Amino acid sequence: MKRTLQLPAALLLSMTLVLGGCATSYGGAGLTGGYAQARVNDRLMKVDFYGNGYIKADMVQSYALYRCAEIAKERNKAYVVIYDSLRTAALDIPTPLPKVGSLGGKPSAFAFVTVEDTQRSGAQEVEPLLARLRPLVQGESKQ
Repeated sequence: MKRTLQLPAALLLSMTLVLGGCATSYGGAGLTGGYAQARVNDRLMKVDFYGNGYIKADMVQSYALYRCAEIAKERNKAYVVIYDSLRTAALDIPTPLPKVGSLGGKPSAFAFVTVEDTQRSGAQEVEPLLARLRPLVQGESKQ
């Protein structure tokens, strides 16, 4: 005979409130949101950051920008270039911030990214970007 685990309704409700009542913190994609990335081609990556109903769009945008800078640092590159679409990437029209939108009524942000060794038009220096955003990202993720 097969047995199934049945949780009492009160326990199930508490688990739902604990998981659902938290704003998205910075980190890889999970139950309450987070970042994801995928390679588009040998130079371009797509970075996404998904929020839940307890985080504001500007914070999701900051988290996405931070992840873009982290990717450059992980690849030992000094600069990151952000595009808000494949079209602008193909035309080499950078933007300073990831594009903000909504997915299922919850804030999300995405960017297409290249990382560079040297400064060029539209490139942002990684270390100052990380330094500027780190207190925001680390402060929010501790809550």
